[in-house]
Amino acid sequence: MTPVLALHDVTVRYPAGNYGCREISFDVFPGEVLGIVGESGSGKSTVLACANLDLVPTEGSVEILGRDVSRTRGAERRKLRAQALGIVYQTPQQGLDLAVTAGGNIAERMFGAGHRSYRVVRERARSLHAAMELPCDRFDVAVRTFSGGMRQRVQLAKALATSPPLLLLDEPTSGLDVSVQAKTLDLIRRIQRDHGLAMVIVSHDLAVIRMLADRVIVMREGRIVERGLTDQILGDPQHPYSQLLVASQLT
Repeated sequence: MTPVLALHDVTVRYPAGNYGCREISFDVFPGEVLGIVGESGSGKSTVLACANLDLVPTEGSVEILGRDVSRTRGAERRKLRAQALGIVYQTPQQGLDLAVTAGGNIAERMFGAGHRSYRVVRERARSLHAAMELPCDRFDVAVRTFSGGMRQRVQLAKALATSPPLLLLDEPTSGLDVSVQAKTLDLIRRIQRDHGLAMVIVSHDLAVIRMLADRVIVMREGRIVERGLTDQILGDPQHPYSQLLVASQLT
């Protein structure tokens, strides 16, 4: 089976000489959820940026559906991202135009992917808006008036607009109230189950990873220090750093 996403020895070295990540390799298969954990500065977001084609690796390669896409540019990159990738950012301002309506944000992704029928796009946007359990009467309202949890759901709807096989999530519940976090996680889990999506989720919250991920990689200082099944890593971590991460959230 061909992985939806595969990173091979990906290294990102910045001009100043410091590293964002080093020799990162993993794959994600259809319908699988991979979690990436580690403290701030461990390289999690750098890896996700490579997967989303926001960063070009200094070394190594990124493959999507078996094709090396590490160095795609311009229209080719935009088309690939529209067809194969969806992303939900930690900060909704990164993924949404807050001055635009919920429906407009969702439609923008479809128009960017080449859809031209206004009627079809609007119907698809309305369907996704409702599927994310957003109030129908807020479809034509600017998302700047939405709560944090509602903005994340608009991001999810936008990410799913072109039915990509891979969804990337960067701290999707960070900053949300506990009750809103629970609803958001339930929604993400339902989306994954119903659509059979492959997902990569970055989170510092091990409870989020335990709920969503099949496998986990643990990152420290830009490198992977441990990997395995979620229950294995969170229940019986072997690396001292993994043990420290788990212990810190049990106290």
